[in-house]
Amino acid sequence: MRIRNQLNKLAREFYAQMGYVVNEGFDFSASHHPQERMCYRMAEIAHEEFMGDRPDYADEEEKENAADESI
Repeated sequence: MRIRNQLNKLAREFYAQMGYVVNEGFDFSASHHPQERMCYRMAEIAHEEFMGDRPDYADEEEKENAADESI
């Protein structure tokens, strides 16, 4: 969930630059609103540009599942 949280944080910053505010836990990736989805996509694009690859959600989910199973 770490990468999704980071991308949502960045999307929230982009959204704020457009004059909008959302609650801290808002999930832009699950939104149906076009501007909110655009902000999340822009965050993914920024991640790709600076990190050199696409966000790896599958790897993150595998780590979370492994941590849950060890409890």
